[in-house]
Amino acid sequence: MLMSQKSKEMHNLSDEELMSLYQESEYLAFEILYHRHSGRIYEYLKSKIGVELAQELLQETFARIHKSRDKYNALYPFLPWVFAIARNILFDHFKKAETQTISNSYPLEIDELASESDLSEYGAFDQLEVALSILPDPQRRALKLRYLDDWTFEKIAKEFDTTPQNVRQLISRGLRKVRSTLNKKEI
Repeated sequence: MLMSQKSKEMHNLSDEELMSLYQESEYLAFEILYHRHSGRIYEYLKSKIGVELAQELLQETFARIHKSRDKYNALYPFLPWVFAIARNILFDHFKKAETQTISNSYPLEIDELASESDLSEYGAFDQLEVALSILPDPQRRALKLRYLDDWTFEKIAKEFDTTPQNVRQLISRGLRKVRSTLNKKEI
């Protein structure tokens, strides 16, 4: 199959550029994004839910990307936004299965999943995820260890091989960057 010149040029564009084109009704851009990332998203979903439902949830993810394309802001990385959508679909799946027993391979309680999902389809939780994805790895890790895993500054300091004061400063700078990102523009 011969690839058109337009298609060749579009394959060289970044995800963010492709999504901007898709927002302007360039459907080839969506097709390229699908082929570029569907395998990775499928593997993520399969690792969480198993082979049987992964394909269904993958299709649901891309349907939701299509439905929500106008909500995407090209100033921020595309891939974390897509994975946030996939994660929300996974949460929705668990929420629907609330009356069923979830296997022990899923450590989160259904109430925790529901509370994250209830923040809104692409609301504060996703905005925070995108803002965190922009941080340098040490700041992102320190913030997650402190606020998601509830580690003490001392324990994080041992993990990072530094002092608790340096950890406090790292976390403080990370929080300022996240706040600044969230206050600049709605993601």
